[in-house]
Amino acid sequence: MDLASWFHIAVRWAHFVSASAWIGGGIFWLVVLRPAVKKNGVSDSRINKNVSAEFRTLVDTCLFVLLATGAVMTFERLTPGTLGVNYLIVLGIKLSLVTVMFYLIRAKRHTAWNYRSIQNFPRNPKRNILRLLAGYNLVIVLGLIVYLLSSVLRSMYEVTVG
Repeated sequence: MDLASWFHIAVRWAHFVSASAWIGGGIFWLVVLRPAVKKNGVSDSRINKNVSAEFRTLVDTCLFVLLATGAVMTFERLTPGTLGVNYLIVLGIKLSLVTVMFYLIRAKRHTAWNYRSIQNFPRNPKRNILRLLAGYNLVIVLGLIVYLLSSVLRSMYEVTVG
């Protein structure tokens, strides 16, 4: 294996670890930490704010690594020109979803519309859907879809190249 191969392995690894940390951390936040804090009745406590600040730092780092490594990986795959239109369509969908995720993260930090604003809606099935798709929940759902699309892209690439 030459140096370029090791570089591309390191780039893919960094991309995977960053995506896993972001989405996995988000799932932990939503499924474990937030319910535990609510159960104890300290949702606006100092510890919750400190955890939020630390998680924000992790997300910012992951976003930077994902953008840099994603650009390298995209360039590596598209340069030979051997991939078909289907690959480009799936890649376009993935990049569109990633753009929405980045926008939601940045917009959530600057707006008051989030999960709590949904609490004022009347109780009905639509409220449950809105709660699922509000704020950071939507980022996690989109992140899981992006993971799926990444697997599809990898399979398409292996079929084309191999």
